[in-house]
This record gives sequence, structure tokens and C-alpha cells, in this order.
Amino acid sequence: MKFWIPFILVLSLLAVQNARALELSSLLTQKGIIKFSADKIMYDDKTGIYDAQGHVHIEKGNAVVSADKILFNSKTEDIAAQGHVNWAVGNEKISADKLNINLANQTGVVHNGYINIDNGTYTIKGKVIKKLSAVHFIVEDGSLTTCKCDLDRPAWDITARHIDATLGGYASLKDAFFKVKNLPILYIPVATIPVKTNRASGFLIPQYAYSGLNGFSISIPYFWAISQDQDATFSFNAMTQRGLGAGGQYRYALNEKDHGEFDAQYFKELFRSYKRDRFFLGANYYQDLVAGFFSKGLLNYYSDRQYLSDFNTLLEQSSVEYVESMFTLQKNFNDADAIASLIYLENMWAPNNDATLQQLPFGSFSYFPVRISSALPLYAEFNTTVENFIRSDPSLPKGERYGLIPGLYLPFTLGHYLYFNSEAQFSAYFYNAGVYGIYKPGNIAASHLSAEISTKLSRVLQIKIGALQAVKHIASPFVNITSDHTLISNESYAFDEVENSPLESRVVGFGIRNSFIGKVKPYENMVTYPVIGRFDITSGYNLMNTAKSLTGTTQAIKPFLPINLAFVLQPPNFFNTNINMSVDPATMSLTETTVIESTNDTRGDSLALSYSYLRSMVSSVNAYLNFALTQHLSFYGSANYSFYNRSMIQDVYGIKFGTNANCWSIDASYIQRPLTPNLNTISVYLTLTGLGTIGH
Repeated sequence: MKFWIPFILVLSLLAVQNARALELSSLLTQKGIIKFSADKIMYDDKTGIYDAQGHVHIEKGNAVVSADKILFNSKTEDIAAQGHVNWAVGNEKISADKLNINLANQTGVVHNGYINIDNGTYTIKGKVIKKLSAVHFIVEDGSLTTCKCDLDRPAWDITARHIDATLGGYASLKDAFFKVKNLPILYIPVATIPVKTNRASGFLIPQYAYSGLNGFSISIPYFWAISQDQDATFSFNAMTQRGLGAGGQYRYALNEKDHGEFDAQYFKELFRSYKRDRFFLGANYYQDLVAGFFSKGLLNYYSDRQYLSDFNTLLEQSSVEYVESMFTLQKNFNDADAIASLIYLENMWAPNNDATLQQLPFGSFSYFPVRISSALPLYAEFNTTVENFIRSDPSLPKGERYGLIPGLYLPFTLGHYLYFNSEAQFSAYFYNAGVYGIYKPGNIAASHLSAEISTKLSRVLQIKIGALQAVKHIASPFVNITSDHTLISNESYAFDEVENSPLESRVVGFGIRNSFIGKVKPYENMVTYPVIGRFDITSGYNLMNTAKSLTGTTQAIKPFLPINLAFVLQPPNFFNTNINMSVDPATMSLTETTVIESTNDTRGDSLALSYSYLRSMVSSVNAYLNFALTQHLSFYGSANYSFYNRSMIQDVYGIKFGTNANCWSIDASYIQRPLTPNLNTISVYLTLTGLGTIGH
């Protein structure tokens, strides 16, 4: 039984000269109050030593020590504990057979124990562990792991004869082995690894790779924790078949909105038949300014057009056609916004950028739709644009364009079932364009009128599949008419493909939109109503195309427009289907098709297929598969096939293994590009939670 007595009574008992049994709850030292409890406590007033046995518990501040037996020196606050020893200081927990520590400065020696740091982020075991400070440990015959699993047989650990670890910094290891399930895999004579519970400056794990294009490569990164809202990463890169390089990336986040990232990479090609300097400059930022203004910026500048294909292994990164750089200054008002931008495009597929049309600068002022009549639901908006188009090639058109685009909208409901919306928009563009420095004025004025009437019909279908309880089907048939008319067109030079051609059309559109809303009950007391499907059929009739023949051909222009079909099916927790098709009504042949199908299950299996077809231009299929072979092992692959080139563009095969506690994983893949075999790449990534990723 434990007895608790106020610590004031203890002071009167300290005068007793011979050893005797004491029952106490707390005692007062020069360094604070210490809470003390045990089944049995003996005190020697000559030495000031407490001999406590049975469920001993000592607590001071955020430090707690418990054991079967503890000798506590009240004068020095030294503790000698043994038997089921536990010592906790904040988020740091130590278990051992025995320990000798000082409670005042939280230092000491642990025998046959382990330290659990930052709620299990790191676990350090050792025959002898010397705690030299709150963050500094010396471990003899020990190990380190980030696995939250069986400490006697962790998924992986690093054992070493000597470990010198500083929390928030690094651990130096001597005579070490990397082990998987206690099986030695790799011997490491000397190593330094991060032991970072918080951001700290220092070297990160080097990355290694090999490819036929670059040879053996190594990247050594260094992380600089500048402050809580700023950091940077610097790296040194070497490739045995290419050369040497270096780079840096600076990041900041001043608050939830203001942030930025700046990147610079340089590479010196030394081992090619040609020697050249290659570099990349990049930036991306958002910044609030004064008086409600804010600025956004994007920079992507490459030294040459092969940079992306040489230094990026992923198809979507290496095959980009245009890269954009942009600077924008903007101010939002209650009912309007003003934008000024500089936009520069770099065509990575062309031999040079002379023919690329640039908007330098672009400006606009947009007044949002506001109601202008109390008697009618009539809304008006007004937009203006100022654009300067330039090209490096003097033989291609360039110049300035000014636009005025006012608009009126009239939406209302007829009764309870019919919905009506009409729109009238006028656009006027004034040009000053030319070639070889000879500029002439021109202008275009056009009108756009439209009106649509629709209704909604709905019914509830009692369909029960798993969590799906019912489906509401909403059908919305509609009919609309649009009229586009060019009022004035006297351009001297056509430099803008968007607005430069006379526009005449009279089209009657019609179709039906179908929405399917599910009633889903994932849990007993929870109901959601997601959109689980959509099916739209639309087409039109061009009143101006009355089956007249094209000049010089025998093909007739048919008045009926393509039939467009859009189908989406996404029931909860099953699969997703997205299909878009266009059908020529004259021949009933497909002119454009996009099909995306994906599915997944609770095991982690997933499959995605996509097919795209645009007659006479593009036809390709993409596939992705992830198959969970076991709970820890999965296979994945992807393929990109072009029917236009009649060849595989890229295919990827990979395998990934991870543990229950996700304390480590390995990802190995092979990327093959039949059209550019020198870019075939083998990648292996080993991720150790808390330490980082090795690989490339």
C-alpha cells in the first residue's frame, strides 16, 4: 500500500539520525519539488539517500523514473535504478535493465536499454547508452531504426559498434551493418545519417543512378534551414559520361498566401565530343502588395531545347512542347479586377523561337455582371483588353490589339418548370499590325447573340448496391439558338488566329443533359448525396450550311453538326468511367474520342486505361496498372502507345515493397523509350522513414 504525506512533515523527520522506514508523497530540494512514492522507503539522514523498493515512482517536472528498486540521493539528485526501469523526459522514453542518472541535469548512463524518441520516430538500442545532454547520446554496441515494430526483430535497423548521435542533427556510426530482420545486408565501416526530429541544416542522403546516356551519376545535397519560414537546398552533381554540375533551390513561405521558390541549375559537359555550358533558371511566387494589389510570377528558362529530354526521365516532363514564363500584377475590386501581365512562351520543339507569338504585355479590366434593372433580371458586364504581340521573325505579322467586349444577360424562370437564359455580347478589336516594320491599322467588330430554354424532369430509382441506397435521375432537355455575325472586318495583317477571321453562323442547338445523384450511406448515421453519373447528348443545326459544296471539292457541307456524347459513371468505391465522343452525322463515323476508365479496390489494386482519337491527327492509348501481389508487395506498370507512330512511346515496369509500419520501402522500375533508346532508365529507390530516400 502507498501512503502520501505532505512534504512539510518530511522536513521535521530529516533530523532523525538513524535509518528508518518512511512513507512520503513529496520532498522539497533546492532545485524544486520531487514527487516520490513506493511500497517501501528507507531513509538515511547521514547520507541523504532514500532506498525505495516496490513500484518506485519519482517525478520532477516533465521527467519520470520508475523501477523495482531505486537509490535516490536527495543532496545530489543522483538515481541508481534497476529492474523494469523506465525513464521518460517529454516525448523521449527510455527502458533499461538498470540506469545511473542525475535527475537535476537529466544525464547519465543506461545499461541494456533502448531510447524511444519523438513518439517512436527513432529508436536507439545499446548495451551502454551515455546521455551527455538533452540531445547528445553515445551508444556502445547499439542500433538505430525508425521502425515502430518489434524491437527484437525490426524490419530494418543499423547496428554499430559505436554511435555518436545528436538529435536534430546527425549520428556518426563506426563498424556498422545495415540489417533486414536481423540479417546483415551491407557492411558500412563509417557513416553519417540524419537524426532530425526538427528541421536542421546538414547534408542529406546522396543519390546514385546509372543510365546509358549519363553513365554513373551521384548527387550530394545539402539542406540549409535558414529560419522557420525559409530554407534552401544546394547540390553537387557528377556524371561519368557527361560532366559536373551544381544547383540550388531557395524557398520561403511568409504566411498562408505569400510564398516563393527559386531554382538555379548549372552543368558543365566535359566528356562529350562537344563541350558546352548548360543551365536552368526557375521561379514561382505569389506576393501580396500594398492597396490590395498582388503579384504572381513564373519563370522557366533553359539554356537549350534538349535540356528537358536529357535531364528528365519522365515522358510528361521531357516532351513538353511549350514552357511558359509569366509575370502578373493584379488588383481585385468588389465588382471588377484589373490585370497586367507579361507572358513569354518558349517552343521546345522548334529549332528556334523566332516564329512563336508572344504577348508582351497583356492588360485587361473586367467588370463583373451586375444587375442594372429593378424590373427585369437584367445583368451587364464590361471587359477591355490591351495586347502587344511580338515575334523575332520580321517576316511574320506582329502588332497591337485593343478590345472592348460589353455583354448583357437576361435569365428568368417561366412558371415552375421552364428556364430561360439569353445573352447579347458585342466585341470590337482595333489593330495596328504589320511585317518588316510596315504597320497598318485594322479592326474587327462582331456580335454574339444566344438564347436557351430548358426544363428539368426527375424521378427516384430505388437501387441498393452496397452503401448506395437510391438514385435520383434528373433529365434536362434544352433547345438554344446562337447567332454570330461579323459587323466590320478590315484587317491589314492576320497575326492573331483567335480573332482574325470573319465569323458568320446561325446555329440551333439541342440535346438532353442527364444527371444521376446517389443517396449513399457509408455509415449508420451518415448520408451523402454525390453525383455518381452523367450522360449528355448534344448536337446542332447550322442554318447557314444548306448542303452547299466546298469550292474545288465534291464534299458537301452538311447542316447538322457533330453529335457529341459525354458519359460519366462514378459509383462510390468501385470504378470511374469517362467517355467523350463526337460522331459525324453524315457518315455516322467517329471524329473524336476520349475514353478514360479506372478502378480500384480496398486491397490496393488499381487499373486505369485511356484512349484518345482525333481523326487524321492523334490516336494513342495509355494504360496504368497497380497490382497488390501481397500485403507488402505490389507490381505496377504503364504503357503509352501511339497509333500515329505505330510504336510504343514509353512503357514502365516496376515493383514496390513496403512494410506494415511503413518504416521502409523499396521501389525499382525500368523506363523504356523505343524511339529514344539512349533514355532508357533503371531506377531504384530505397526509402527509410526518417532518414530519407536513396536512389534515382
